[in-house]
Amino acid sequence: MILFNEPYLTGREQDYIAEVFALRDFGGNGVFSRRAACLLEKSLGKSRVLLTHSCTAALEMSALLCGLGPGDEVIVPSYTFCTTASAMLRTGARVVFCEIDAETQMMDMADVAARITDRTRAIVPVHYAGIAADMDGLKTAIGGRAIYIIEDAAQALGSTLDGKPLGTFGRFGCFSFHQSKNLHAGLAGALVICDPSDEGEAFCVWERGTNRQQFIDGMVDKYTWVALGSSFYPTELQAAMLLAQLERQDENTARRVALFEAYHEGLVTLERHGLAQLPRVDERRSVNGHAFSLIFADAALRELARKQLNAAGYQAQFHYIPLHSSPMGLSMGYRAEDLPVTEDIAARGLRLPLYYQMSIDTVRRITSTLLSILGVPA
Repeated sequence: MILFNEPYLTGREQDYIAEVFALRDFGGNGVFSRRAACLLEKSLGKSRVLLTHSCTAALEMSALLCGLGPGDEVIVPSYTFCTTASAMLRTGARVVFCEIDAETQMMDMADVAARITDRTRAIVPVHYAGIAADMDGLKTAIGGRAIYIIEDAAQALGSTLDGKPLGTFGRFGCFSFHQSKNLHAGLAGALVICDPSDEGEAFCVWERGTNRQQFIDGMVDKYTWVALGSSFYPTELQAAMLLAQLERQDENTARRVALFEAYHEGLVTLERHGLAQLPRVDERRSVNGHAFSLIFADAALRELARKQLNAAGYQAQFHYIPLHSSPMGLSMGYRAEDLPVTEDIAARGLRLPLYYQMSIDTVRRITSTLLSILGVPA
């Protein structure tokens, strides 16, 4: 079986973890955390990145730093992982689910504009599959209002829009280093602080609501509780593993992009036959090869492809169950029919295996098998 994903390893992870044991400093916000954060800051062109124990933690920090609370509304796509929404709900704010664009599987900005009210405090665009959302369209939809943009860039490290790294367009950017991502530490994340005025408060929130960072920097002689925060950062063991991965980011991205392009080349004929839509990438968008997803002409065709690919030994998977029609979404008062485009795309989407250790030849075998299943000549 060719699995849908296999976690990437560089070979340096155990060496760095051994160094953590030698230093006997395990708790976090130490040498390896700072080294990993510095690499991310260099990659993203931002002066402050805080490692977190997950992307969920980065999203929760963003919600706290935006001051969200009861009475506020946050617009979120329904087609995303649940913590994009739950991180906002934990503040007491109301999540407003929006439609996705059938072409991109990301926020439909016309629908976003229609859902903005005088209570809208934040919008959370998701860069699905490592491809940039319509940030120009989002800016137009906001129209100069005082609304925070929190980028869910969980899948998007290494991708750009007009040469600018994703995760650096809003007030905050949130990345994931879960083992399903291009680079990982088993489980970790990062918060990008795009406005320097947020740095002081962010450190307090990150340090469990204390001014410990000021104490470390020698600015105060003792530290104490000064704000609402939590235990948001990872251990040094996670940071050490992540550092080994970040050092190989360019190599990892190049390899995955080559696999992505091989899929595109092998399956473009599906679009010509009207059987499936391929990922939408243009000259403005560079991708990191995180995922290769297809939108089939109908749900029955998706299921045929999924089942027969799996039977042939290739683990293909559908993706998100729309949040608005999940049990939690229904408890919030939503109905499946409220977002028909999202429901339709979720029923027709399929993701193919893609990970660093795969070969181009494996991609070609998968594309050949899929074309055969659908009766399309190679």
